[in-house]
Amino acid sequence: MRKEAKVGYKDLVFTGDNSENIRKVMGLYKNVLICGIKGVGKITRTVTAVRENTNVYYAGNPLDYEGKRRPGSYEKYLSYIHSLKDDITIVEDIARLFRIKSDIVLIIDEIYGRSDTQLERISRLMDMENIQIFQIVGCLKNMGWLIGKVDIILELHHDGAFVVDKEMAKAICEIFGKKTHRSQ
Repeated sequence: MRKEAKVGYKDLVFTGDNSENIRKVMGLYKNVLICGIKGVGKITRTVTAVRENTNVYYAGNPLDYEGKRRPGSYEKYLSYIHSLKDDITIVEDIARLFRIKSDIVLIIDEIYGRSDTQLERISRLMDMENIQIFQIVGCLKNMGWLIGKVDIILELHHDGAFVVDKEMAKAICEIFGKKTHRSQ
């Protein structure tokens, strides 16, 4: 499933439809980071982009990018995810994904507050050929050392999207990110 970019990211032309923008990137890159301001629809647009795909998995996080609990309850949030795509598989333990041999799409919601063990598992999943990853983050700096595993970074805005330069993203993570994440 390893995707090789057929065009450089500078050749991508985005529109105001962020679900379509994500689909464009999805066809070219394996490990995609989706970021953007609060309320821009990072999860909604990503799930909509993969709506027609089978074998879509979702690894949630009860915390948002500031470490706050999800509004309402985490169960209501998961119910909302299911309402976007009723055949999405909610993953309680990402370690079980290592046993899957078929091609899957995995949406990982937020990195903030994840344990070192979870971060190591996410890293291993990013290396697996059969798993296309959409990592959702509210704040780019929280990616830490995992930024090196990302193939492309798509920042969503209400009226469209753009690609964030990977070297700049690495600098953001290094300068502003947590010092507790392991270095590469």
